[in-house]
Amino acid sequence: MNRFMHVKGKHVILSLVLFVFGYLVAVSYEQAQILLDDDPVSVEEWDRAFYYRQQLIDFEERNNALEQQINDLRVELLQMETSLSEEQQNLMSAVELKRELQAYVGELAVEGPGVFITLKDQDYVPDEANVNDYIVHDRHVQLVINELLSAGAEAIEINGQRIFHHSHVFCVGPVITVDGKTHPAPFTIEAIGDQDTLRQSLELEQGVIDQLVNERIEVEYGEKRVEMTPQ
Repeated sequence: MNRFMHVKGKHVILSLVLFVFGYLVAVSYEQAQILLDDDPVSVEEWDRAFYYRQQLIDFEERNNALEQQINDLRVELLQMETSLSEEQQNLMSAVELKRELQAYVGELAVEGPGVFITLKDQDYVPDEANVNDYIVHDRHVQLVINELLSAGAEAIEINGQRIFHHSHVFCVGPVITVDGKTHPAPFTIEAIGDQDTLRQSLELEQGVIDQLVNERIEVEYGEKRVEMTPQ
């Protein structure tokens, strides 16, 4: 009887062990099935997430490349603008220099504030006097021209003809020739420049006007706006 009870106890324990084992196997199978059922979904979601992440990385790389290209283009555009600005400035300077040279050689009309001085032969000549001592000579005209140039005159003309540094003034009897062109008296010399400076240079004591008057030349002078046409 005791032996039977001992065997029966073993059977009960064995049955209990088998039951627990079977339960564990069943639970493990169920969990494994769940995992197997979930794996395809998890892999698909992971692949999708990886794909979008890779797309984002590619987009950021392209965006960075485009930003670099934009920065390069901005630098190139800035360099082009600087170059064009320098070229435009050089062109403007060249045009201005060309205009100054054209005005200097008389190819362009010029105008501005200035002065005039008119030299006339003396109306009254004594009978016993030498008439040549009472008329305007080339040296009188040249004296005025030199004084005006020294005072900073920008442009000078005699009776409407432009005078330059290389111009030649000659006296031929009662007339003078300027670079081959003849002019009768009176001789009106006009100059563009600072009016105060030009006028004061003419009015200096023992200066140009005093010398002309002492040599019996009638002198009229003043300030005016001078206009000179192209030659």
